[in-house]
Amino acid sequence: MSFPSRLVVVRGFPFDGGSTFQLHRSNTLLGRKDGQWEPDLAFDNVYVSRKQASIYLENGNYYIMDLDSKHGTEVNGSRLIPFMPTVLSASDSITFARGMVILVFSPINLEETLDFKPLPLPSNDSAPDRMDPVRQIIRIHGSSYHFSEKEYRCLELLLRRERHFVGKDEIIRYVWPERPADSKLPPVSSEEINSLLYRIRKKTNHAISIENIRGKGYILQQLPAQKTESPAAAHVRF
Repeated sequence: MSFPSRLVVVRGFPFDGGSTFQLHRSNTLLGRKDGQWEPDLAFDNVYVSRKQASIYLENGNYYIMDLDSKHGTEVNGSRLIPFMPTVLSASDSITFARGMVILVFSPINLEETLDFKPLPLPSNDSAPDRMDPVRQIIRIHGSSYHFSEKEYRCLELLLRRERHFVGKDEIIRYVWPERPADSKLPPVSSEEINSLLYRIRKKTNHAISIENIRGKGYILQQLPAQKTESPAAAHVRF
């Protein structure tokens, strides 16, 4: 692997999406700037730790290491063990603070175009046991529900982040990967997302509640089993 490589910013204020940062040092510190500290690559986000992670070159390979950050560092959706180095490969996705900062590792020439990788799912230890991605079936309160591909992907993402906020843009990237922001296809509208969530609600017989944080995203939670007998007992707000 040639030196130096680059990080491409997908999301991370104050940088614009598509911005690049050259890894010209043998060890690069990433984190949040404050009055007494400024890392090599600084993000203006209170959920990013001052010393979030380091990326360093050793024996021709780049490694990333989480520096015991408060909200963790993920590579391709897998959370790193603090101070345990992980080798980086081309197009690996690096995530801080539950997706508030997303970077892509790029050891290739900038004249080449990076391929999109599917957005990695956040982990929820209990979620995989009730999901069947081949048949697109999800079990809720002992009942099995079959979904279309996009319904399944949307509910899968929300369930893995149950009771946590999932941004509208995150849903779009995961459910509609064929329609990135720079695509010639029309952008995914709020009506399209709400229609998808309405169908999910109807198919699950109101076993879940999906709160709409207007214009920003959604929060899902399962309702107690005894409240799913009647549609009137549950609600989904749009």
